[in-house]
Amino acid sequence: MSLQTYVLENDEWVARTVSADELMRDNVAPPRKTGRQSLSKPPTCGLLTRTVVESPVIRWVLPVQLRSARYNDVALIGDHSVQICELGRDRQLQDVVRKTDFGSRIRNAVVMGTPQYSRKLSEDGTHIKTEDDDTEMADLGTTASNSRDVNSVLPPQLLVLMLEQGDLVFLFLEQGSAHTWVFVSSTHKVSGQRLVFPGFHMAIDPSSKFLAVGCSESIFIMYRLESMEELRATYAEEHIFRPIKEVVARPVKGIIHKIEFLHPTHGNEVQVILMIIMVQPEVSKLAIYEWESTCELGETFLEEKSGYRLDDDYRLPLLVVPLKVRNAFLIITERITATCSDILSGPPVFVQFELANRDDTELHHGTREPLWTAWTRPIRHPPYHDSKDVIYLAREDGLINFLECGDEFEIETSVSMGSVDCNIDTAFASLFHLFGDVLVTGGDSGPGAVWNVEARQSPQRIGSIPNWSPTVDFIVTNDGVFEDTSEGSSSGTGKKISEGSSSGIGKIVPYQPDKVFACSGRGITGAITQFRYGIQARIGLDLTYSSNIKQCWAIPDFDAPTEGFFLLLALPNGSTILHLSCDLSEASEKDHDAVPYDLTSTTLTVQECDGVVVQITMHHITVASPAGCSQIAMGDIIRDHAAVVADAVVRGSTIALAVYSGSSFKIILLSIIGLGVSFHRAFDVEGEVTCLAIERLSDGLVILTGLRQGDDPTLAIYPIDLQQGVSATPLLLTLKPTAITAGSHMADSWGNDPPLGALTSIVCLGERSSKEVIVAGTRDGDVLTIRLDRSRPGDLEIYRDRFGTYPSRIYSGEVVGDPGSILVCCDAELGIMMSYTTDRQGGHFEKIYRVWPTDGDRPNMSSPPINSIASLHEQLPEFGESTMVMIAGPRIMVTELQRQPKPVLRYFPVGGTPVKILYSKRLEALVTVVSKNGLPSLHFLDPETGRDLSQPLERKKLNESYNYHEVDYITGLGNVDTRVTSLTTWTYRAGGVRGDWIVLAMRRKDNEGLLLIISAEPEAMSSQPNASRRVRFWTKFDRKIRDGPIWSVATDEHGVFLCVGDTIQYHIIEQGKFKVVRQHELPSPACWMQVVNGRLHVLTTNHSLIILDYMSELLDDGQQMAELYTDDTCRNGLHFIEAGTYSSPITILSDPMCGIHGLWTPSEEDRPLKLVFHAELQASVRRFARGYTRAVWGSFKNRPRYGCLPSGLSGSDTIGLTIDGSLQHFTILNEDAWRLLRFIQNLAKVYPSICPHTLPRPTSDEFDPEPELYPKSNMQVDGNILQRCLDKRALEELISEPPHLQRFRELLEPLDEDKYLSSEEGPTSDTAVYELAYTILKYYLAPVF
Repeated sequence: MSLQTYVLENDEWVARTVSADELMRDNVAPPRKTGRQSLSKPPTCGLLTRTVVESPVIRWVLPVQLRSARYNDVALIGDHSVQICELGRDRQLQDVVRKTDFGSRIRNAVVMGTPQYSRKLSEDGTHIKTEDDDTEMADLGTTASNSRDVNSVLPPQLLVLMLEQGDLVFLFLEQGSAHTWVFVSSTHKVSGQRLVFPGFHMAIDPSSKFLAVGCSESIFIMYRLESMEELRATYAEEHIFRPIKEVVARPVKGIIHKIEFLHPTHGNEVQVILMIIMVQPEVSKLAIYEWESTCELGETFLEEKSGYRLDDDYRLPLLVVPLKVRNAFLIITERITATCSDILSGPPVFVQFELANRDDTELHHGTREPLWTAWTRPIRHPPYHDSKDVIYLAREDGLINFLECGDEFEIETSVSMGSVDCNIDTAFASLFHLFGDVLVTGGDSGPGAVWNVEARQSPQRIGSIPNWSPTVDFIVTNDGVFEDTSEGSSSGTGKKISEGSSSGIGKIVPYQPDKVFACSGRGITGAITQFRYGIQARIGLDLTYSSNIKQCWAIPDFDAPTEGFFLLLALPNGSTILHLSCDLSEASEKDHDAVPYDLTSTTLTVQECDGVVVQITMHHITVASPAGCSQIAMGDIIRDHAAVVADAVVRGSTIALAVYSGSSFKIILLSIIGLGVSFHRAFDVEGEVTCLAIERLSDGLVILTGLRQGDDPTLAIYPIDLQQGVSATPLLLTLKPTAITAGSHMADSWGNDPPLGALTSIVCLGERSSKEVIVAGTRDGDVLTIRLDRSRPGDLEIYRDRFGTYPSRIYSGEVVGDPGSILVCCDAELGIMMSYTTDRQGGHFEKIYRVWPTDGDRPNMSSPPINSIASLHEQLPEFGESTMVMIAGPRIMVTELQRQPKPVLRYFPVGGTPVKILYSKRLEALVTVVSKNGLPSLHFLDPETGRDLSQPLERKKLNESYNYHEVDYITGLGNVDTRVTSLTTWTYRAGGVRGDWIVLAMRRKDNEGLLLIISAEPEAMSSQPNASRRVRFWTKFDRKIRDGPIWSVATDEHGVFLCVGDTIQYHIIEQGKFKVVRQHELPSPACWMQVVNGRLHVLTTNHSLIILDYMSELLDDGQQMAELYTDDTCRNGLHFIEAGTYSSPITILSDPMCGIHGLWTPSEEDRPLKLVFHAELQASVRRFARGYTRAVWGSFKNRPRYGCLPSGLSGSDTIGLTIDGSLQHFTILNEDAWRLLRFIQNLAKVYPSICPHTLPRPTSDEFDPEPELYPKSNMQVDGNILQRCLDKRALEELISEPPHLQRFRELLEPLDEDKYLSSEEGPTSDTAVYELAYTILKYYLAPVF
């Protein structure tokens, strides 16, 4: 029993929940001493929240030409984002641009304007436009000479959005800088504070002259729009974009259920027909408004139309589909489909018809019949719609029906197209294609897809649209291994960072980031999803050769250049050539006699230039062209038959060889003349040559050589063009750790950087900021970015990026058409470095991403171990510059590299709905509970392959031993009457007994609970070859709890905590049986429990956080736990995670209303928890987790800096999973960091280019950006807004007024750890101010994956 009461604490009355035992104990307690005591104070801290993975949910799919008529674009619209994609010739969707700065949920969306598609083809297969020239935009795929003229032409269509905050937004795309596209918007505020959900209904008439915006009840608003012709002319002359011409509101009686424009009578272009279905008490009415487009809106809507009463069969339709014939529409309810016509001449006439094949599919969830959820009209030649109309209808379980309607008969054709293997919600559209319809389907549970529909054929899947929602649970594997690099370390074993450590993350070297897995989807589309982020590389061809491949080059086939090309493969003991057809449909290996190349030894390098191929192997140099070929023995050309060629490089007509002869190295320079090769000169080398490159520096071609001389590597620069007066002596640059810039230090315990490894590969970026920029890979897994001033060679700068522990090999971004980037192969992984910049931290790449090869047919494919890459642009120019070949051992993969980073997820299908998940490091397996047809089962999955390792067993006692035999479900599972509520692990250590068990708690239909303790162990490996591992598991204990259902579970070394109903029970094992030794009454059930520092933290569903003492021996009668801390505010709870430090503990908890609360625990007991920050997100956080998820190159920079407070283990990140599939990242800020970042956010929210849809904007007189401590919601900093400030480099414009700039400087001073401000060039210089601010933003917004 517990009571809610008020008590006097610290001279103020606070609400407390106390038990009867506590009341009795307080009555006999000695009187409290009076007098002032020094009490601990809560910290002033903020919370930085940002979205690291956006929700994949798509609400609408709308074909819309937002760029020009030559682009076949489609908008994928989610709750908070708009993604524009282009349907390519291969019928795949390619990302174009994304917009996420709406600041509010998107409530509805329509398309304004008429599409302009062409069905003609040119000889080369490209589209030919047939519309008027004044609607033609320049080819914006390249930079136009006059972008102002290009951007003065509006596209054929606009996208119209209704935001939840009441903004009506019109969008189209213009060409931006650097070949990019940017959104142009016009925002109109919907007036009226008392409107109920404006935009809940929205429709646009077929001529796009009128837009109806309906509220959920009582009123709709009619907008007269400017015609696209008028908008186009005004925008071309004045660059003004104002689509709205007139606005009229019309109250109605009842709730608006549907609102649609009907198509006018054929030939009557001024006719406008609006249909509204209104629901009134016990009756629904159909009202028709008809007017001519030239009429005044005020007169048209002066009176409300009473409407016609609808029969009960049609009262609440699911869908209303306007038809292009007879002013008719389809009306679809749960059980009836019918056409409605004759609406202008009297009461509507309904004619029912049957849809073909109404059987449920296996994707249906529920006991009732599946519902029709969406429709779309395929593109047809305009005259076709003079007498016919065609519609695709989609049902929620994936069934698609094709309808054909005529102007004389109701329904002429009703054909079932079959079902697609994905759920369909409101996201359903037909896209234009020359050779059939392309359907895009999407739902709110499981991935969507792209389908090709040919005449009289079922839909064929041709692409996928990722969707991992709904997500109900997730985990971080916490299997990252760390290595102590300090000299004082005497242990070679890996270890985790100790609690509270913040003394330089550089001492710890993580070489395997933790992985993130989530339960996603429902039914047969359910899967365990691995979150990955980076650059996707789509695999188009995947071959496996008979042996491992070291490197690969693509070269032309001179004999049949139109039929295909060659892949020259370097093998460990030779070389080989494969022939690939131009369409990649055929591959064959060529005999040695059929090609002019040397296949007897390993190929070192290959060049194809101006129709001439040069191959250099360890034994020969081959020069081939269409006119002939020559092959020269290596011993003959270098004049030393005993020498070994260790490395080779060729550029243009110059060849450089690294030759090992005797006990020393030489660099030999050769020249190509025609088909011949001549000796040019030789350089003697001291030390080992580790790599070669021929690059062009400011003074001409040079040989860049990596040398190993002593402890430090050396970069040697040898001249090639030895003109008169030019010395042949190389420039030797010793690469010492002391040259490493401050921004890339990895210091050990003594503050020293570890030495650099020998160089493995070199690429020159050219001259940047008056210095040569050279990038090199090393044998220790580093990538070095070297800035060199040739006039001062001793004054070089090195920026160090760690990619792994094995040698890193780099390639120029020219491989994918981006010479300013660098591709890196290290630890069998491929990364890409982009956006080179120079600042106070040195010359470095701002953006580094992992490259993830993916195969659409194998969503569970693990990332292959990439060891080499090569470009295919010259051989496959029609596929684009980003097409390349990747080598992974014996595998050859032709891939297309995407340009923008995004989530690249991996799916492990489980054949049911996954509801719980955890990771067992002991078993190296994911443990998940899956519900299949309502039957719960336990599964163990391999996190690398996704393979099910489960071997469920039933244990039976036979005499003194146990007998095990395989079953489908372990004891306690496989029952339709049970629902799993909790899954956790139990590390049991008591009474000399040690156990590592899995705890499963369930709720039964008879309002009882069931507790299962499960043992699991790896099965003994079989001696048979290719035998796969399995995990054996069985029920060790099972206990029925008759006091009520089990809501949550927690464990410690001695026992297990169960929340049974409203009571927490602490069970221990005595003599093989469970015994309750502690319990506590709660005001509401616990949704999450966790033991933290010997205390039980309990989050209740309705009464916030409670901290209990269950260990003390002084507890009354030894049964009841004691409440140490409670919250004086009743908050609903979902989940929590401990943050802060030991001296200042903070608990971050989430609630079902999208809120985040930070509660501080005082050091004194019997004081209430204190709220230190409050945040609002776009969706509720279902689960929190913490781990080392950052890539290796980012983990070294993730140490507490610039006011970042550590939360948990140093270097770890706190993330949260929402129900819509997004991942949120949380960082606790001290007061200085919060004030700075919140100051930037306050300014950005009123800045149009950062928050374009924030209306109304305050005037300069009434606006004060200074952060306020109260209310506590001000303590949230929105990292998504800061990210836009960083991406747009907007601080200079954002903070330009002198008072703001002065305050900005003051806020930066406490965070100036690197002394930016003290080293300014002059007292009025603001450069350092902005540079420091951008450095801080980059630190806080660094990628988490």
